[in-house]
Amino acid sequence: MALALIVVYGVLVGLSNSGTETATQGYWRKNRNVIAAYAAIEPRQVVFAGSSLTAAVNFSGFESCAYNLGLIGESALTGIDVVHSGSWMPDTVFVEVNFPERESNANLIHSADSWLAKRFPSFVYVPPITFLAQLGGNALQRLRTVPVIGSTGGAPAGSPEAGEVRAAELAIQRDVFETKLPESVLKNKLAEFAIKIRELQKSGMRVVLLELPIHPELEESPRASQIRDRFRQAFPDLRIISATELAQGLTIKTADGLHLTEEDSRGVLDNFLPELQVACKKRAA
Repeated sequence: MALALIVVYGVLVGLSNSGTETATQGYWRKNRNVIAAYAAIEPRQVVFAGSSLTAAVNFSGFESCAYNLGLIGESALTGIDVVHSGSWMPDTVFVEVNFPERESNANLIHSADSWLAKRFPSFVYVPPITFLAQLGGNALQRLRTVPVIGSTGGAPAGSPEAGEVRAAELAIQRDVFETKLPESVLKNKLAEFAIKIRELQKSGMRVVLLELPIHPELEESPRASQIRDRFRQAFPDLRIISATELAQGLTIKTADGLHLTEEDSRGVLDNFLPELQVACKKRAA
């Protein structure tokens, strides 16, 4: 009885959307809703499967042709699994390769199919103890002015303060990308990508690998170079659209070293346009 009351309380708190949602819960909710919407829409010719890097790309003007399955903090493997288990098949799947080390999130996919999630898109289950901890955390946050990574800390976008935040975030990513992925991890993930990509191909879908641009200081880093080279070696038969192609003629700034700004996104989409237009015409042909 007590357990049932705790669960009911958590559901009511989740439904109330009381403003105590953590960043992690917010990302989960957004990702879940992206997956749920994919299941509900009319079939599209093109699907993009990727991480938050893909989610940051604005495909405005191609909504009737393409669906963006970019998921914050997730791997393209999660998006591939959504496509493979979906009720409809696109003609082409563009698979982001930037973060291959992450696992496919079966729990996230399952949550998108729940009754509550479909009828209450803002719902996130909040255990009572978590709710109390969030209240305390939010109270402390109001007493502090610590910038959040990935934002400008409340400073105007063009201000020196915002530039300092972006520089600090780029420095963090520079340290991360100096270290290659463990070879065993990358080998296992490439094998998993291979299995799932072949499953898509067997179902009649065309698969194209997509390396999204990141900050120029990171593009030739040990990690970025390792991932790029290993995908080329593992999939010699697949078309791979490189970050170099997508960033041609552009000065990529990024918001934090990784995610494209709106200006970056527009430029990248312009370079990607011929490929996307061909893919969007495929079904009609």
